[in-house]
Amino acid sequence: MRRILVLFSTAVILYLSASYWYLPNSPYAHYSLQHFSSYVIQPIGSINNFFNKIGNFFYNVEYWFLTRKNLNKRLRTLEKIESELQQAKLELTTNQKIISQLTPLVNFAFPKDFKKVTTRVCGSPIGFYDAQIIVSAPDKIILQKDNVALSDKGLVGRVIESSNRLLRIMLITDMASRVPVKVLETGENCIAVGSGASVMTLEHLQSNEMITNFYKRPPEVGDVLVTSGIGGVFPPDLPVGTISSIKNEEIIVKPFVIFHTLEVVTILYDHSEL
Repeated sequence: MRRILVLFSTAVILYLSASYWYLPNSPYAHYSLQHFSSYVIQPIGSINNFFNKIGNFFYNVEYWFLTRKNLNKRLRTLEKIESELQQAKLELTTNQKIISQLTPLVNFAFPKDFKKVTTRVCGSPIGFYDAQIIVSAPDKIILQKDNVALSDKGLVGRVIESSNRLLRIMLITDMASRVPVKVLETGENCIAVGSGASVMTLEHLQSNEMITNFYKRPPEVGDVLVTSGIGGVFPPDLPVGTISSIKNEEIIVKPFVIFHTLEVVTILYDHSEL
């Protein structure tokens, strides 16, 4: 019991002593733990504020770089959209130009001076540079070399071999093909040369070979080409294709006919060939 009283008395004395040290009016206030801790906590607070400022600075720098990166990304996206819009605008202008030039050809009809016969496409010969098709020969009609082959979209080519059963037709895109054509709007004459692929090129433009250019402008993308009738093989005013691109003075022509989808062709022949 005595030991308990001694321990209790000691605890009370320590509690009162510590409380006295922490009183505001205590003469020993400057020796208190609170006083000593203030000298330690104040520099720590200043250091903490300093590091907070550094953290905020780096956060602002990171935010600036992220914002700039996002702006550059959006700028590239806008530039891509602008380029696509310009391309779409160019294609729309070209298509409008093609439509305006094709308006007179809407009611395209086969030449009245010729008879016509329709025959089915059988296939195409194997050849890297050749653009030809094989069609079945019609019954009771003997077709000859250089008879013109057409589809409902325009000129296909001409007959180069004929037999009782089959006909070989050289397409206008064959490397050996030469078709006299004219620019529908300006009337300028030139030669459409086959490339062996799905397009042709224009050569021997009159504006390039004449001393004085009588034409109002050079050929442009979207110009429609029709046969000129020069040479006597192809009748005049048959639709051939449009100028699809002009690069380094090379004029590329895209035919109206899609040759790999052909199922039937119409062949023109003269009355005397019956």
